[in-house]
Amino acid sequence: MNKLISLKKISQVINGKLIGNNIKILNYSINSKKIKQNCIFIAICGNKFDGHHFINDAIKNGASAILVHKYINTNIPQIIVLNTTIGLAKLGLWKRMQFKHSVIGITGSSGKTSVKEMTVSILKNKNKTIFTKKNMNNHIGVPLTLIKLKNKYKYAVIEIGGNQINDISYIANLVKPNIALINNISESHLEGFKSLKNIIKNKSDIFKYLKNKGTAVINYDDKNQKKIFEKLNKDSNILTFSLQNSKADFFAKNIIILPNKITFLLISPIGKILITLFLIGGGIHNINNALASATLSFSVGSTLKDIAIGLKNFKSIKGRMYPIIIDNNKLIINDTYNANPNSVNIAINILENFSGKKILVIGDMLELGVYTIFYHKKIKELILKSNIDYVFSIGKYSYYCTKNNIKAQHCFYKNILVEKLFLMIKNFNNYTILFKGSRKNKIEILIEMLLEKLKC
Repeated sequence: MNKLISLKKISQVINGKLIGNNIKILNYSINSKKIKQNCIFIAICGNKFDGHHFINDAIKNGASAILVHKYINTNIPQIIVLNTTIGLAKLGLWKRMQFKHSVIGITGSSGKTSVKEMTVSILKNKNKTIFTKKNMNNHIGVPLTLIKLKNKYKYAVIEIGGNQINDISYIANLVKPNIALINNISESHLEGFKSLKNIIKNKSDIFKYLKNKGTAVINYDDKNQKKIFEKLNKDSNILTFSLQNSKADFFAKNIIILPNKITFLLISPIGKILITLFLIGGGIHNINNALASATLSFSVGSTLKDIAIGLKNFKSIKGRMYPIIIDNNKLIINDTYNANPNSVNIAINILENFSGKKILVIGDMLELGVYTIFYHKKIKELILKSNIDYVFSIGKYSYYCTKNNIKAQHCFYKNILVEKLFLMIKNFNNYTILFKGSRKNKIEILIEMLLEKLKC
């Protein structure tokens, strides 16, 4: 249970002005519908919603106090600050500074959620572990996780996302990790970062905030991390991982990728052990993610046996290469959580390895700025070189992925795409359909529509 904290103390921490009774608070919420006992409602001003418009709902649902950026005429106590988002961040940082155990910070252009979940799967078997839930890896979600820090947890595993310059720096300064990882660096969120050079610089900011001579974990295979590796202080604690390069601290040997299982021999500074991942579709990226999580777990004291058990128990995450088995030899893969050029490339490589008919359904890759059409055309080249049997595209830019491809077609409406796809697969005895697209496209709706038709 969280410790009760007085509003006076909270107002001191966030440089706010308290109006009303100095009651004690136990819980925090930015959602007016999710109010717990002794809860303060934090009125966040986002891009789409202003939390101040939901204050009355929060009070009706039992809020004991409110955190606002202007005076509100109400009977419950309120703390007024200049900016409630910054107020939330200060609360998160305050809780972080009181936390006495290991904090792991994870960033990267792709795979960071899988690495986080793999790491948690390893650590939670031995000790209480708190971690970033769902996609709460931004300037609001991370402080909400930090607020929940208590010293009963031995580990905190925090995912750090960013889609524009200084995002990583801002969040990493709150997290102040003891161990930090950049899983990989590639072209993503170019609309905000403007260039790959900026992405490299901003991702590397995570290492600036390492606490107490912390450990930096580097992907030895990532050419974009070479300069970061060279610039790190020679006195820094550095651990590296690689798919097969024996110069790294952690690397893999004897890799076997089967349709529903991956095995490899993990080589580490403390010996070697056989690793098994039960993941449909395989994918070399899963081995990379497993190596990253093994390195992170080792850095906080996990044994090789702990690592092997945790990875064996790891399950696919919804929206990230998540398998939906329709029937024998009939499979849908939901990889709709997000998309950038690197993750689409990985998805195509994975789909190529399946037997039977291989169908790709692809939506737009967003946040690529002036490079948008360029990278969609690059994906078209990859598709043409692949053994994928058919491609459906939907969206404004994915048209460039399928243009002039006789084995592909672009659709403007979801229902038409699903109908065409349904009629195509009706006569197939063996097929795999992989759905991929950026989160805002809501490509998962296509899966829901297809599953409904398959039930009939």
